[in-house]
Amino acid sequence: MKQRSRVFCAALLAGCLVLDAAPARAQAKPDAKERWAKTVADAKKEGQVVVFAPPGEFIRGAFVDGFKKAYPEIEMEFFAARTGEQAVKIQSERDAGVYSVDVLVGGPTTANFQLKPMGALDPIPPILMLPEAADSKNWRDNRIEFSDKEGQFNLVFGIELSPPVLYDPKQVKREEIERLSDLLNAKWKSRIVLNDPQVTGTTVPLLRFIWVTLGPEKAADYYRKLRAQVGAVDRDLRRQIEWVAQGKYPILVGPSARTAGQMQKRGLKFEFLPEFKDLGGVTGSSSATVVRINKAPHPNAAAVFINWLLTKDGQTLWSRATDQMSLRVDVPKDHVPPYLTPAPNGKYWKSYTEEAQKRTAEEEKILKELFAR
Repeated sequence: MKQRSRVFCAALLAGCLVLDAAPARAQAKPDAKERWAKTVADAKKEGQVVVFAPPGEFIRGAFVDGFKKAYPEIEMEFFAARTGEQAVKIQSERDAGVYSVDVLVGGPTTANFQLKPMGALDPIPPILMLPEAADSKNWRDNRIEFSDKEGQFNLVFGIELSPPVLYDPKQVKREEIERLSDLLNAKWKSRIVLNDPQVTGTTVPLLRFIWVTLGPEKAADYYRKLRAQVGAVDRDLRRQIEWVAQGKYPILVGPSARTAGQMQKRGLKFEFLPEFKDLGGVTGSSSATVVRINKAPHPNAAAVFINWLLTKDGQTLWSRATDQMSLRVDVPKDHVPPYLTPAPNGKYWKSYTEEAQKRTAEEEKILKELFAR
C-alpha cells in the first residue's frame, strides 16, 4: 500500500508540475496577435522602410501612397531600377560593410541567382504574422508560393501568361501555328523572327519549356530545325513587333507581351497565340516576387511592409499598377489584359521556379552553337 501511495503521489505531483508548466510555456511564446502588435510598434519606432522595386510611376504610387495610408508613421524610401542592377548595388554595399536595404520586390532570377548566392536573404515564413496575408485559403491552390527550391526566400505573389507566338492575322491563321511542330512547316521558311534567346526575355523560358517537355534529344533537334526556319534573330522588342504589324514577318516567336500590349493600344494590329495546343503554355511571375534582405536596418518595418503587400489591399494596388494577376483569390482580375491572363483550367509550365530557370550545360552549348553572335 505504501508503495502504491508513493506512486500515486509521484504521479499526482508530476501532473501538478505539468499543469503549472503549461501556462509558463504559453506565456513564453506570444500569439500571432501579440507578435504583430509588437512588430508594428517596433516598426513605428524605426520610422522607415527601404524598398527596392521595378521602375514605374504607377508602382511607386501603389507602394508609397498605399503603404503610407495603411501605416502613416512609417516612411518609405522607394528606389526604382532594374532589379538585376539593384542586386549589384546591394553586393557592392555589402562588400563595403554597408546594409541599407530592407526589402526587394523584383524578379525570381535576381532573387535566386544573384541575391541568394551572396547570402543576402532571410526566410519570409517566420515574419508572416498578419492572418489576412498568411492564411493559405486566401491564395491560389490554397498555398503561398515560393520560387526558390527551399520554399523560404522568394515569395511569388503574381502571375502572368507568356504567349509563345505573336502573329499577323492577315498572313497567318491560328490553326496553322497552334502546335509546336507547325512552326517547322516549309511555308514559314525564313518568315519567322525570333527574340534572341541569348539575352533575358520571353524566349528564354519558352525554350526551357520546350527542353523540359520534349527532353534533351528531341528539343535539341527542334532547336536546330527552328533555327533553320528563322529569317531574323533580333533583340529590339519593339522592332520585332513592328515587323509583324507591318507584315514584314508574319510570325514572332518569344514576344514581349507587355511591350506588345502597349503597342496594341497605339493601334498596331496583331494577335497572340496564348499556348500550344499540344504542349500547353508558359506562365511567369515577371517582377511579382518579394525577398527579405538580411542585416536590414529596419527589420520590423520590413516585416510590416511584406505583410501589408500580401493583403488584399496591397495586392489590389500592385495588380492595378502593373496589370498583372495576383495569386490572391480575392483580388479583382477584370483589369488584367486577356493576353496576360492564364485560363482557369489551362495547362501551364511555371517558368519562375529556381529549377525551371537553370539551363543545363548541354542546352547552353547548343544555344551558343545556334545563336552566338
